[in-house]
Amino acid sequence: MVRPVVVKIGGGALAGGALEDLSGLLAGEPPVPVALVHGGGQQLTRMLEALGIPTEFREGLRVTDEATMTVAEMVFAGEVNKALVRELYTMGVPAAGISGTDGPILHVEPLPGLGRVGSVAKVEPRLVETLWTGGFVPVIAPVGLGPEGAYNVNADSAAAALAVGLGAGHLFFLTDVDGLLKGGEAVSALGPEECEGYVRSGLAVGGMVPKLRAAAVAAKAGVEARIINGNRQGSLARAIAGERIGTLISEGVAA
Repeated sequence: MVRPVVVKIGGGALAGGALEDLSGLLAGEPPVPVALVHGGGQQLTRMLEALGIPTEFREGLRVTDEATMTVAEMVFAGEVNKALVRELYTMGVPAAGISGTDGPILHVEPLPGLGRVGSVAKVEPRLVETLWTGGFVPVIAPVGLGPEGAYNVNADSAAAALAVGLGAGHLFFLTDVDGLLKGGEAVSALGPEECEGYVRSGLAVGGMVPKLRAAAVAAKAGVEARIINGNRQGSLARAIAGERIGTLISEGVAA
């Protein structure tokens, strides 16, 4: 039985990049079930600025009051999600745009002090599996259902939780660099217990920090996670074929 693949991409379009590999995966024999999780933080910040709503971050997470959450759901599940679905359609990929509140797929618990920001506590896979049965690629916005309604969820963490909940074999983080870089070269592989050391040392900064932490969570649950350059066509297909590209985070890697 082919294990699913979960792909996390940023909110920006990746036309001409690794997403073009999806049609080949779906046409394979047997076809590979694929689910996409996307971000959209930059688009959300721009919309909040246009509406005069201030943005505040604490330890890299956006403080999300009720007004911000209303805009976040509009941007993530609307603007960003539907633009990505249309982009995939032009590549010949039959995609269906949803959010984690549909189903609901992502059940979350509030993170203290951040308002409507949640951590995934449970994944309900039925809607995703139903879309796969119909031949669709689910494109999932990082919004989950919590005790007060919709909650903002870090997209890297959402992708890791979804990969574990779906029993995925692979989790790919598509970014704009060739992996976790050390001395200008990608670190080829590391165990999940090594990830936090790269954060503490300062070698992992910015958006690489949540990716490493999410990859470690997935790897500890038996999912092979890999950070690869999403702007390179063929990189996704090469990684699934077992080529050593990007940075692999796996329990099978000795520290």
